[in-house]
Amino acid sequence: MRYIALVMLCCGLYFIQAQLLPAIFHTSWLPNCILTAVILVTIFKGRKTGLIAAVIGGSIHDILISNFFGLHLFPYIIVVYLLSFVKSHVYEERWYWSCAIVGICTLIDGIVRYVMISSSGGDIIFFSYIGHMVMPTVFWNAVLGGIGHILMGLTEEKEDYIW
Repeated sequence: MRYIALVMLCCGLYFIQAQLLPAIFHTSWLPNCILTAVILVTIFKGRKTGLIAAVIGGSIHDILISNFFGLHLFPYIIVVYLLSFVKSHVYEERWYWSCAIVGICTLIDGIVRYVMISSSGGDIIFFSYIGHMVMPTVFWNAVLGGIGHILMGLTEEKEDYIW
């Protein structure tokens, strides 16, 4: 039953990222709910589960949505590795930490993506790309991170504290 729920969640995230968000945001940038989900899975479940989510989410994003394979997969994996170093210092019950971490990781994802595009021969300007493509996404991903934190907090098993 849990695997069916996970498959349905992945299908829902794909639908939101590929169909719903482009219909809502008529801009050149979109919030990245797949990246937000990968970050939250890494925060709540650890490096191994985060890497699995990064590979699956990045591959789905690259194969089905974008036109340049690896443009999402490699930054997701790098973000998960960097996030796994600070995961032990994150207090999971604070939603604003999740918002801040999702925002910072979105910025790192944008910088890694810029390096990949420019090293493959793309003619883009760093500050223009960061200012027009990444920074609006940072804000909306942070908002999605707060919502996702609350939703993942509802699914976590609560421990009873004995005083």
